[in-house]
Amino acid sequence: MMDQVRTRKVRRTAAWGGALALVGAAAVGCASVPGTPHPSSGGAATVPAVNGPVQLAGWKLTLPVAGKKGDAAGVNPAAPMPPYLVAESNGTLTLWAPVGGSTTPNSSHARTELDSLTSFPAGSGRHVLTATVTVTQLPQQEPDVIVGQIHGADDISSIPYVMLHDADGAIGVVVKQKQSGSTSDKYPLLDNVPLGTSFRFTITDNGNGSLTFTATSGGRTATANAPVPQAFSGASVRFQAGAYQQADSTQGGAAPDDGARLIFQELTVGT
Repeated sequence: MMDQVRTRKVRRTAAWGGALALVGAAAVGCASVPGTPHPSSGGAATVPAVNGPVQLAGWKLTLPVAGKKGDAAGVNPAAPMPPYLVAESNGTLTLWAPVGGSTTPNSSHARTELDSLTSFPAGSGRHVLTATVTVTQLPQQEPDVIVGQIHGADDISSIPYVMLHDADGAIGVVVKQKQSGSTSDKYPLLDNVPLGTSFRFTITDNGNGSLTFTATSGGRTATANAPVPQAFSGASVRFQAGAYQQADSTQGGAAPDDGARLIFQELTVGT
């Protein structure tokens, strides 16, 4: 397939695939049954690390199990916590977030997610999240998972900001425009990325008031650019990456094997 490079900006819109719900976590079971029927290329469990073992140094972890206060538990610094976070022998990390389970106080969605221990002022200095990921399972009722974010930190630590989705094979970014409410811009990148197919993405704060997003898979590359919203300019933010699945975890009744599962083959924060 010929390389396709696309740069798109779309008008302000409402939340996309639940992306503007705040981050949460869930805690039930672990299985390999796919949560959605769209095609899989297979072999995802054996994908190799891209640049050596994926490192957990510099991250903390939110788990989909209840902590001491009844909300989602945290591990700081991050460490393997099977079955939710598994350090595989081939250097990759497997993350599993079941639909049903504990959530953080401001969320209705399950997650197993890594949060960077380093925050930075949005729009000031260049900061880049780079990852190669293979999504192998999505939730049945809402086949959507956020795999990378720029998220509020410190006094706005409950507020999402930039969210990169795999929504049933459509890779795209939502940028929240205000610190409250659902006003956002959407930036589509790639479509028709099957389960079990690796894609590489970057989320970049260029440090000059602009953001850049890229996604590459199967010979296709897409790029989008966006301004840093005024509401977030200078605010303390951090990178997050993981399986932040978008099915509602508060409704109950989800099967133990329903959720989002993915494999990080590469995960770095740089400048």
